[in-house]
Amino acid sequence: MKRRTLLGAAAGTAIGVLDWLSFFRRFGVPGTPKTLGFAEAAAQNMGAEPRFLIYWFQEGGWDSYSMFSPVDTPNHALLTIPANTLNPSPAWSSQIYRPRGYGPALASAVAPRTHAATGITYGYLADDGAELLPDMAIVSSHAGNTFHSGGRWEYHYGKYASYTPMTAARRPVERTVMQAFCEAYGSSLPLAHVSWHRWLSDGELEEANYPEGTGYYGKLGPAYAHTNYGRTPTEMRNRLALLGNVTSAARNARIRTYTDDLHQAFLQDKTGETVRSFDSAVRIYKQLNGSSGVVVNPQTMFTDAALRAEFGVQPSDEATTSTSVNGNPARSKDSPNVNVQALMTFELMTKGLSAGFFIENRQIRGYDTHQDRRGIMASRGQNDQKAMLNKDLWTPLKALVRKLKTTQYGTSGKSYWDLTTIVLCSEMGRTIQGDVASILASSDPDATKYTKIMEQDCCQHWRVNSVAFLGGTVQGGKQYGRVGTSSLEAIPIRLNDGSLDPSFDPVTGLSRGTKDPNSVVTHAGHVYATALDLSGINPAGKGLNTAPPMPFIKKV
Repeated sequence: MKRRTLLGAAAGTAIGVLDWLSFFRRFGVPGTPKTLGFAEAAAQNMGAEPRFLIYWFQEGGWDSYSMFSPVDTPNHALLTIPANTLNPSPAWSSQIYRPRGYGPALASAVAPRTHAATGITYGYLADDGAELLPDMAIVSSHAGNTFHSGGRWEYHYGKYASYTPMTAARRPVERTVMQAFCEAYGSSLPLAHVSWHRWLSDGELEEANYPEGTGYYGKLGPAYAHTNYGRTPTEMRNRLALLGNVTSAARNARIRTYTDDLHQAFLQDKTGETVRSFDSAVRIYKQLNGSSGVVVNPQTMFTDAALRAEFGVQPSDEATTSTSVNGNPARSKDSPNVNVQALMTFELMTKGLSAGFFIENRQIRGYDTHQDRRGIMASRGQNDQKAMLNKDLWTPLKALVRKLKTTQYGTSGKSYWDLTTIVLCSEMGRTIQGDVASILASSDPDATKYTKIMEQDCCQHWRVNSVAFLGGTVQGGKQYGRVGTSSLEAIPIRLNDGSLDPSFDPVTGLSRGTKDPNSVVTHAGHVYATALDLSGINPAGKGLNTAPPMPFIKKV
């Protein structure tokens, strides 16, 4: 192998896996068996344990009052109130509307329940995930963002000390949580970062206002940490088949003499990332060509009948859907159903191809269950999200957790579960009330006031939210914070240990003194920092997020 034909790096710039794979396709694998042995040994001696991060996001806003921020209330949708009544008892602004069936006759089916083994209190929407509670750390005192796209943006980027408009060009120092994670763990993987979201797909934002580089920008940080959109199994198979044919101006610009002696290069610290990339590429190349114990055949990925059965995959689950929102043209996330995303995640992870994943429900605004008061009263309650959450979260998540727990990573003695962090979140919660004070105070005729009261949306975007963590480094079976039964607001928690702020009544949530300056209602920035911390990454200086991690989530 002639020196001048090797891929090179000026000023110590690392050579990525895709560069090596492209080179191997053209010239074969360089070096002798001894050289390859040096590569494997050097890569192992670096001691970096692989890690995996999965965000499981419910776009549209789940009903957190019936999920991880449970609170028991009456359901005033069951009341019979004469038409045109402006001052019923309880007053319109004091009435609380829960999902259909939430009432005295069925209270045991929908009221908050307490898990016997862990003491975690949860809502009926989490019933089908109850078996996972011993593995979960739930934060019930959590704030969402009542702007769909703003909330989604914050769960990607965290919270900044100074506001940076989403319409602004992203700065080189910014990172999404997946980009920051994959920057640390993805240098030796061909498709380190795979996401199934589409930034503008929810129809809320005008595409003309968000050119390349603004809003969610997938190309921050090193190239290996950039966002790869997972799309459908067919498209991913095609992409995997083309891995060896990747070319780019950036790669061509970096072609230099790499080394006079591969042995020495493998032993120099400055080439550490390249060593990992070379070693990983050799293994992937062997897999793609059937010359190792584990064969990765792109055309058979995601087709195994037994695995598809475990994830409950049907042919229709691999299709995509499109939706028109607010009169904008119909858009699609170009993504399959969540159970397919979970299956693809498992295979990409266990085949050594990817490490960071952002799973998101296929439908657009499916959880955005707006409903006016008239409709709520007529149907005796708000829309019920239970069936959607079972399909988009609990059923596929339980299948994935089972596979991660029962699949060993190589010969490490550890399972993939031990090396994985999973974050369950949604950009916001939903309201269960509607304030009519401004309507009643207006000069409108009574009939007009009543019409406006009936037309009021009582299932709007809401800040009361929740989040949960699972995985090998999570202290499971724990719950932090709660919602007050009178305030219906999240009670702040102390960041050092997750305990409730004693200046709030622990049941009603009403203030009874000066707030503890060290207590907070957590938000997406704390989730960003905690996800990295659980993955063994110091979140300080990763992107522009300024919120600290929640240390009590981590297993000690």
